[in-house]
Amino acid sequence: MIQLSICLPTRNRQTYCIETIRALAASDRTDFEVLVGDNSDDGSVLAEFFAGDFHDSRFRLIAPEDTVLSMVDNWERLVGETAGRWVSVIGDDDYLDPKLVLLLKYYERLYPEVEAVSWARMSFNWPDNRPSPALSVLPVSHETLVVLKSDVQDRLFRWSEGTRRPAGGFGVYHGAVRKSLMERIKRKFGGRYFEHPVVDFESTCKTIREARMLVHCQRPLSVLGACVASNSAGTRSQKALIDRVATFQSETLGKVDLDDPVFPFPVSDKGASICAAIASTTSWFCRTYKIDLTGFPENFARAAADELRHVESEQVYEDKKAYFERGFDAWDGGKWRECFAPPPFKPNAGTASMCGVLKDYLYIREDADPSQTPAEFYRFGEHAIMPVERVASGVRTFAR
Repeated sequence: MIQLSICLPTRNRQTYCIETIRALAASDRTDFEVLVGDNSDDGSVLAEFFAGDFHDSRFRLIAPEDTVLSMVDNWERLVGETAGRWVSVIGDDDYLDPKLVLLLKYYERLYPEVEAVSWARMSFNWPDNRPSPALSVLPVSHETLVVLKSDVQDRLFRWSEGTRRPAGGFGVYHGAVRKSLMERIKRKFGGRYFEHPVVDFESTCKTIREARMLVHCQRPLSVLGACVASNSAGTRSQKALIDRVATFQSETLGKVDLDDPVFPFPVSDKGASICAAIASTTSWFCRTYKIDLTGFPENFARAAADELRHVESEQVYEDKKAYFERGFDAWDGGKWRECFAPPPFKPNAGTASMCGVLKDYLYIREDADPSQTPAEFYRFGEHAIMPVERVASGVRTFAR
């Protein structure tokens, strides 16, 4: 029986995708499948790879269609093809440990109503995406937490923490959702698994709204990789970000508008950021499905101010500040403008030289770590964390 379906959507990043496929194929487990959704302009690269020296019945290639799909449509067709009891989506430059199945089985025994599982994630820049010294991040804890739904909904829907990234965590992206819940979501929300262009946070919104029980594991099970062609790499450059958003929008025509006319913080503006994209997604979801947004405007204003604490350039600071000011001036007739009180510009010096453990995270200089791929970094990191088998057995010590 297939316990876990890993969806791997990809577009024009075949080299990274093949590395990820090979890394997943190295597992000796037989209770998972991998669906590769190729949305590339040239479908022959992955087709030839699958037809040539790669033969593994656990993997299925879903070829490009006649026209380029939006990201949300590529995710949609992948999940529709899954046969597993649980579903997870990762990027083509990421990694997920198939031994996650052990943890899912363990949680199902402990908590029969669990429908969504999240975990801590490692983060890793591919060698081609290191324009300046940075740190790879390795969570080192391993406790299990049953999450109170009202708390996580408050943090995401109303952004109660007021930080630039709301603490959500659940959803199908670098998380696991029961296929039965995915089908329930499809029936309730527009007849689709996914609707919004910012598909990862939309999935989080729907998951934390509908799941009967949410369980989080502090032990990392996946790696958020960032290659030079990734969206996360694009956020480091305003020009690259604008170019990628323009491409993204052109491929999403006819779907939900990425620049929400009701929430006047356009993602295509040069001052936009991930903070604004998350807020736009949350606003759209809660308005569309009649979810209480009390407190969201004031808390988003705090989050926008927090976003400005993390910029490294005064010019970027001024662009972002002007962007948020325009948005708050236009939003509800300027009702929330006074809530936006950003601090004066202060260069964010970064922490690239501060290696070590801080608050259950191990920070490692990228130039000190020999890993070349997310999977290699995961294996490197496993030397410092509790083995999955021990976590899934309920044991709290390293010793046998």
